[in-house]
Amino acid sequence: MNDIQVMVWLFPILFIFHDFEEIIFIQPWIRKNRGYLCERFPTLSKRLLPHFDNITTSSFALGVAEEFILISIITIFSYAMNWYSLWLGLFIAFTLHLVIHCFQTLIIRRYVPAIITSIICLPICIYIIKHIVQLFPLDTIVLYSILGFIIMVVNLAIIHKVMDIFNKWLAQYEQ
Repeated sequence: MNDIQVMVWLFPILFIFHDFEEIIFIQPWIRKNRGYLCERFPTLSKRLLPHFDNITTSSFALGVAEEFILISIITIFSYAMNWYSLWLGLFIAFTLHLVIHCFQTLIIRRYVPAIITSIICLPICIYIIKHIVQLFPLDTIVLYSILGFIIMVVNLAIIHKVMDIFNKWLAQYEQ
């Protein structure tokens, strides 16, 4: 078994470790920081807070579960087929996602759910990327990184719509 065959399995582990922090803290953090966010970022808060008010911890966890399943399937496929281009692109997109959390924290100037695990995971991700990119030509890395980022953004948009639908379904289920 070579290094990439070992490192590939860290993606689902790092992802779920990171997203546990988001699942646990997103709703209490929004409740605690609502006033601050509305004052500091009024336009953005008017657009985003109503959406996050409609997302429960259960619906958020559903979205994370979908992402975890997708990442796990791609990891298994990559390992089984010994084809890591798409995996690499998604892993780079995930690493960029961690960097975005760091910038969110700097902009908001407060704890943001996911910053602690972002700080823990970033050095590991950078180490993995540093070693794996040596196995691919630059054009493959760029192409699949762009594809991975597009997949991530489209999937996030779909997941957030599904979270709203799931949350409405949960409300009806409870009655």
